Amino acid sequence: MWAFPADFFSFPLNLIFMIMWIVGCAMLWKHCRKSLLVRFLLAPAATFISIGLFLVLCLVVGFTGWRWLAASWFSFVITLLLQTVLLFVIMRGWRRQTATGARLGSIRWRFLLLHVGLLTVVGSSFWGAPDNQTMRMKAYAGVPCNEAYFMDGRQTWLPYDIVLEDFDVQEYPGGVPSAFRAEVVVDGVSATIEVNDPYTRAFGEDVYLVGYDAAAGPESSYCILEIVREPWKYITVAGVVMLLAGAVLLFVSGPSKRAES
Repeated sequence: MWAFPADFFSFPLNLIFMIMWIVGCAMLWKHCRKSLLVRFLLAPAATFISIGLFLVLCLVVGFTGWRWLAASWFSFVITLLLQTVLLFVIMRGWRRQTATGARLGSIRWRFLLLHVGLLTVVGSSFWGAPDNQTMRMKAYAGVPCNEAYFMDGRQTWLPYDIVLEDFDVQEYPGGVPSAFRAEVVVDGVSATIEVNDPYTRAFGEDVYLVGYDAAAGPESSYCILEIVREPWKYITVAGVVMLLAGAVLLFVSGPSKRAES
């Protein structure tokens, strides 16, 4: 009932709606700057409300593990509100205010890096979520496999084959596995995959090693691979880099002085 239909908004619909949202906000800023809605979005109260609700949402999901809440309409509305407030703040303050009040002063690079970086991190996670996919499959020794399953049990077929060539398990003296490594052929390319050291098959697609046939032990005839597709993750990385750059500039230059009117 409360679940947001994220799958429906996968590419290219998510990109289309994102562009429509940006254009709509820009038109509001240009033509309805003195409207009640725009004045509310630029008020400190809107900033406190949007950030507060977003932090509460993150804390509740983090402490309770309620994943349904992260994929609900509540999460959608709160995250979109935070992005909208950020976007209006950026449009208002990306240039310094001149003595006449016109926004024609120099560009505020620290402000842009910090605010655009935060908007990029939040926005890429929000708009890119429908494109994220996580699947698991069993890769058998010497047998080409392309059958995988989503985390909800739905079956799918990869557009390429994965073949397990070799598997090695390192154990502690008591026989408990300490590490394991798989030699695989992914789409005709040989690769070594270890725990927490995935193989990048394509842009935004990584193959992880997550398990093996525990009953067979080191002589396992198959291993369990996880295919994670996150096409927007490099946009998130760019946002983090902007945040770090803005923080460094803020630390080096110190707080800017308030412009005199």
